Amino acid sequence: MDNGFLAIALLALSAALIIAEVFIPSAGMLAIGMLISLVASFYFAWTAWWATQPTLFFGFVGFAIVMLPVVTVGALSWLPKTRFGKRILLEAPDGPVEEAFAREEEQLRSLIGRRVKTITPLSPGGLISVDRERIHAYSQGVVIERGVTVEIVKVSGNRAVVREVLEDEQSAPAPSLENDSNDNDDDTNPLDLDLREAEN
Repeated sequence: MDNGFLAIALLALSAALIIAEVFIPSAGMLAIGMLISLVASFYFAWTAWWATQPTLFFGFVGFAIVMLPVVTVGALSWLPKTRFGKRILLEAPDGPVEEAFAREEEQLRSLIGRRVKTITPLSPGGLISVDRERIHAYSQGVVIERGVTVEIVKVSGNRAVVREVLEDEQSAPAPSLENDSNDNDDDTNPLDLDLREAEN
């Protein structure tokens, strides 16, 4: 079989695996399969084109580097709206079960802004721990390792979307509403003091 064909087929397999990882939390197993497939694709592309058509080889690698993030973002945003995507995700049924889904989504929305830890790698799908409860989550198209602090930024269906919290953000103290209220209490209006003195 032609090595160029194998390179293209393995690149297509890599795209399929990253789409599957979006919808099937696998603790990174599908992502590992995607990386193996991608490396094999580059190898066969190198053996097929490097010696005779190096420009074609570099074009193939550049296309793959651009295509995979685009496929990931498309899977997160566009595929759930299609008929095929709805079959994969299974639409919530009517009645009490639908209300349960709505309550679950509302609970997830109340967590937006919380900083929690990942308990599996997010590549991009995986699990996070919120108050000792496991919650399905996925990153915004990047791989996040296990045990990393992340922030819940939005909710999509019954899953949380998170981003990694950088080290400088972790060291910065969060704003305290209590301190703000105390500061406001300490601010005394001079006019109030004058009125109190006049009454005395």
